[in-house]
Amino acid sequence: MRKARTQPPRSPEPYYERTIENERDLLDFIQALDEDEGIRVQGNLKNHTGGGFIFVGYYRGSYCVNICDKVWLRTLLKHVAGGKDEWYYFDTGKQAFNFVIREARQPVRAWLY
Repeated sequence: MRKARTQPPRSPEPYYERTIENERDLLDFIQALDEDEGIRVQGNLKNHTGGGFIFVGYYRGSYCVNICDKVWLRTLLKHVAGGKDEWYYFDTGKQAFNFVIREARQPVRAWLY
């Protein structure tokens, strides 16, 4: 019997982010979210470091918006989600969008992942 050949572990593939160009597209993408997708928006939150991040997701029929600090990591040379998480839930995409747009940096900078 031949011994099975083992392959070295593959490095994880980086996830893909698509830039959202404007507020209308942001609304459309929020309303069309699948459970395995999310949206990241740069915030303009006074009580969160760096203006914060706003994350939008969809799960089991409702929209979840998470806001948190935006922290610079020198080791990665990029901003990452930090602490001070707050969670908000909405029944419709339009309600989630209205909340997000009030808290977002203008002009809107957002990404679908």
